[in-house]
Amino acid sequence: MDLPLDDSNGLVNLRNLAVTLENLPDDKTVPIVLVPGFSGWGGPLFGAINYWGGIENIPKLLMERGYTVIVTPIGPLSSNWERACELYRQLTFGKFSCFNPATNEIQEFHDVPIDYGNYFNSDPSGPLYTKTRGRKRAILFSQSPQDYVDVEWKWSEDRKVHFICHSQGGNTVRYLVSLMKLGARDLHPEYFGTGGRDTWTVSVTTLGTPYKGTTIIDVLRNFIANTTEQAVKLLARSFAVVSFQSPENRAYDLQLDHWGICRQDKEPNGRESFQDMRERLESSPGPVSKWYCSKNNAFYDNSIEGVRDLHMKAISASTHVYYFSLSFHSTIPFPCYWPSWTAEALNTFPIKLVDFARKLLYSIPVVNIGAWIIDRILEEVANTLGWPIVLSLVSFREFVRWATQAVVNRLLDEINYDVTLPLPGKYLPRIDVFPFMLPTVYAMAGQELSQDQKDILGRNLGDWYLNDGIVNTESMRGPDDSIVRNISGFPISSINGEGGRGLYWHFGVNNQMDHVDEIGVFIEEYTVSFFQLRT
Repeated sequence: MDLPLDDSNGLVNLRNLAVTLENLPDDKTVPIVLVPGFSGWGGPLFGAINYWGGIENIPKLLMERGYTVIVTPIGPLSSNWERACELYRQLTFGKFSCFNPATNEIQEFHDVPIDYGNYFNSDPSGPLYTKTRGRKRAILFSQSPQDYVDVEWKWSEDRKVHFICHSQGGNTVRYLVSLMKLGARDLHPEYFGTGGRDTWTVSVTTLGTPYKGTTIIDVLRNFIANTTEQAVKLLARSFAVVSFQSPENRAYDLQLDHWGICRQDKEPNGRESFQDMRERLESSPGPVSKWYCSKNNAFYDNSIEGVRDLHMKAISASTHVYYFSLSFHSTIPFPCYWPSWTAEALNTFPIKLVDFARKLLYSIPVVNIGAWIIDRILEEVANTLGWPIVLSLVSFREFVRWATQAVVNRLLDEINYDVTLPLPGKYLPRIDVFPFMLPTVYAMAGQELSQDQKDILGRNLGDWYLNDGIVNTESMRGPDDSIVRNISGFPISSINGEGGRGLYWHFGVNNQMDHVDEIGVFIEEYTVSFFQLRT
């Protein structure tokens, strides 16, 4: 049964395509590799919160339906080069940490060595070391783990995979597939010494990936524009806390040990105290400031400029791979009208409009002659027509913008608050947005593109104010509009032919889900009920 694939909701199109293809052979022997985005992790955070599912466990649910899932705990704040190397090594290591469905626990191992090749050799802003060890194994969810563990399963031509990627994970996999296709002998002869291996990947599906970058980076930069030094110190202290323990004992692993962001040995014998480590990380120049100010981190790689650099290094798509993308936003339009409570609010203004008008007019000598006439007119007219006239001259958004820029931000500056509140834009956050992303949705809806960014993005900019709290909706379709197609044109009748590969099939936009909803971290019941109802 062929269902329509032109619904305004991208998730409905995804469901309809799945129903349409349900009679095709379902090869569950091909593993699904889940690749996290910025700040993502592998095993449950604090033993309870899954990156894929939140309080639910999506990999386990897929496993119970007969699929094999591999969760990849790559560096949460690292560059796409580092993440691509880590992802390749985890999939070719031959050993896994396995999920035990009887106990719902994962016995994690930290014994994966990573080699970053020669990529940083000529870069003075690169890490201290180009090799590291003791990294986490990928996590295997399978009803038949012996088929992977006993034979030391490794990613290869005969053992292909599907990739499902969230956020930055999509650009990481794009880079990895490009390296597999083209090779990178000079940069990494061990991992990417030969090309032609993009055939190891069957499909890549992305959720909220910043294929053209995201303005959240600019929002963060604007927020800390005058406090970079303080921001580095705050980061350093946070990094010291989470990285003081050895990797296997960390609740959240930044995986930045090769940058020197870890506890180090101290001569003659012993190890750094927490105070010594914190002071070292806070120093300037120090490992955290070097990392943060370089172009070798996720902050830069997710910016519009950073993704432009990726475009110059990586192919957009492989002709051997199916690509699917989903876009999201979690906004409502900023009201263009004054709310109904405006009149009541204005009546509580510290000075009445009639008093303001009287004071103004009485300051003019000639007008004082007819004072009693003026008073009569003001009492009869100003109170009934004054505010409506003012409201007709300025929009509500313009008023809020003025109040933020001319009053609040100037006050913050005067009392030495080194922050700048964002100006209102075209949209407001939906009521069910993840609470920590309410300010980011708001700020991105008013973040202007610079001229340099406009030049990078080209003429067909689209709406760069629409966003899901972390990524601009306009950026999620694919890396290059020339190879993006609407899913309604997907060649279902000849799915195994050449026409379906090498293009990004865009399911459309869902306007109910924010950046964490996309991976099942639902906060509001309304979002969950809507999602279940429509899919």
